[in-house]
Amino acid sequence: MKERSNYEKMLNEEEYMPDQELADLAYECSKGLLYINSHPARDPERQEFLENFFGSIGSRVTIKGNFNCDYGKNIYIDDGTIINCNVTILDTNKVTIGKDVFIAPGVVISAATHPLNAERRVTRHFQSHPITIKDRAWIGANATILTGVTIGKNAVVAAGAVVTKDVPDNCLVGGVPARVIKEIQEAVKECHETDDIIEKYGL
Repeated sequence: MKERSNYEKMLNEEEYMPDQELADLAYECSKGLLYINSHPARDPERQEFLENFFGSIGSRVTIKGNFNCDYGKNIYIDDGTIINCNVTILDTNKVTIGKDVFIAPGVVISAATHPLNAERRVTRHFQSHPITIKDRAWIGANATILTGVTIGKNAVVAAGAVVTKDVPDNCLVGGVPARVIKEIQEAVKECHETDDIIEKYGL
């Protein structure tokens, strides 16, 4: 039986080591990012380029400038999603983003991680786990979504939060590490205007 490549190990959530195949994929991605970040978000040719750059991308998707990722091909984006400026997605594993998701400026989504054991870490052993952001979630500015996390439908992640565990559907989370503040319906009852929600919960 043929041994899995490091790329296959990476996607299979096993420890892997960087090799020439991964370096070549990262290099091709970096060239693609130069094109993406040098063209306006609404440029039709850029939109066509994104269809080939990502694993898949739906209709009415907006990706603003200074976007960064590792490979691009492991990112799957559904219809109507907006990714604002200065967003980084470390897609060393599958990153799935649902319909009508809002991702604010400065967000980091990292499928990548390292061993806690220093010897294995410094000898360049890596690991990664898939991330899923479900439909209509809102990720606030400068939030960080860490490896293996699932963000539920309609969930809201407050600005600056660090999400280390799964977020349930219809919940507002915030803090470092992020914790559930309350269910969305309860929060909306208390804050009738969007500005009130932003002020109270730091979105």
